[in-house]
Amino acid sequence: MSQSVLDYITDPRIEKKEGSLTYIGYHDNQFDVTYSCEALEYAIDIRSSIAEMARVTKSGGKIIIIDKNRAAYGRFQIRDWEVWFDLEELKSIMEEFCSEVIVHKNVNYERNKEDSLFAAWIGIVK
Repeated sequence: MSQSVLDYITDPRIEKKEGSLTYIGYHDNQFDVTYSCEALEYAIDIRSSIAEMARVTKSGGKIIIIDKNRAAYGRFQIRDWEVWFDLEELKSIMEEFCSEVIVHKNVNYERNKEDSLFAAWIGIVK
């Protein structure tokens, strides 16, 4: 998370820490759930990012990724480095670290808009 985003979090009960998807500054097996929303599309190394999410997630915990569905690619102009994900390709990468991965290919957003722009991948860490 960037510092500008962290500045919006004011609840003193929430620990704030800046990091990256390829280096999450926490110990192994620390979280029950690790969640990424529209961040993986900007990652330089997708596999390493998912491996890092799995590293900090307890065995039996969940990795949840919500990001752009490649089937909707072309809907609007994007930068060359932005990645939209094939449902099965990202599922396959997650299966290296997860015993089960479920894909929801139509995630609602902006007042229940359903147009297959976003998908969700939910994996159970091995």
